[in-house]
Amino acid sequence: MVYIVIGGSKGIGKCTVDILRADGHQVLDISRSGDIKADIGKPEGRRHVIDTVHEMFPDGIDGLVANAGIPGGIRGQTAADVISVNYFGCVEIIEGLYDLLEKKQGNVVVTTSASIAYGPRSKYNIDALLTSCDDEQRLREFAMELEAGGHSFLMYNSTKHALTRWVKRVAPSWAARGVIINGVAPGGVDTDIIPNMKTGPLFDTVTMANPMPTVYKNRDLMTPESIAETIAFMVSPKARGNCGTIVYCDGGSSAIVNTEVYY
Repeated sequence: MVYIVIGGSKGIGKCTVDILRADGHQVLDISRSGDIKADIGKPEGRRHVIDTVHEMFPDGIDGLVANAGIPGGIRGQTAADVISVNYFGCVEIIEGLYDLLEKKQGNVVVTTSASIAYGPRSKYNIDALLTSCDDEQRLREFAMELEAGGHSFLMYNSTKHALTRWVKRVAPSWAARGVIINGVAPGGVDTDIIPNMKTGPLFDTVTMANPMPTVYKNRDLMTPESIAETIAFMVSPKARGNCGTIVYCDGGSSAIVNTEVYY
C-alpha cells in the first residue's frame, strides 16, 4: 500500500513512517528534508507536493497522514507561519490529493492536538475565521497584528481547533465517496517541538497543568511511538468504521480536564 506522511522527518511523523514501512508499505515523507522536499507553509511548496504525488502515483494512494505542525515563537517562526503551515498547508495538500485517495478509497489522518480539549480560549482565537475565510494572506496579516499585541501563542491552538472543525465538516460527504478522514489529538509528547522542554521550567508547568495518568509519577512525557501507533492504525483499512472521529491520545489529560464533555 502507498502512504504519504506530511511532516515525517522527525518526532511523531518519523515514528509513523517507520511503523508503516516496517509493515511493508511504501511510504513517502513530505518535509524540508524528506523524500519529497517542500515547505508546505508556502503555496508553491504545496503545489510541488500535489503535482509530484500525482506524477508518482497516478493510480491513487491508500492513505495520507497530515502531521506537519509548528508551535511558533522559536527558530524565527512567526504567528503567520503557524497558520500557513498548520492549517492552510495541511488542508490544501489534503484537498489536492483527494482524487488520488478516492481512487483507492483511502484513509486520511490529521494530527490535531489535545489543546482542542483544554487549551486557552479567548476572543483572540481565530479558528472560526480560519474555517470560514480562505484568504490566507489576509489572515496572515491579522495573525501578525495579534502577535504584535502579545497573543501569538493562541495561533497554535487556533489552527488545531480549526483543523478539528474542518475534519468534522468534510468527513460525512467524503465518507459517502469512500474517503475516510479522522483526527488524532496528542497530549504532551517527548519531541523537539519545544527545545529543552524536559530540562527547563516549562516541563513542570505543562505536566502540572495537563496531568497525564498514564505517565503518573514517571516525571516523563508520552513517547512519539505511542502516538504513531495510533496514527498508523487510524490510517489503515482496519479503522474504516471511524468517520470524523477525534482520537485523544493524551495520556488521560482530556478525561481529567473535560470529564463532562462528550465528543
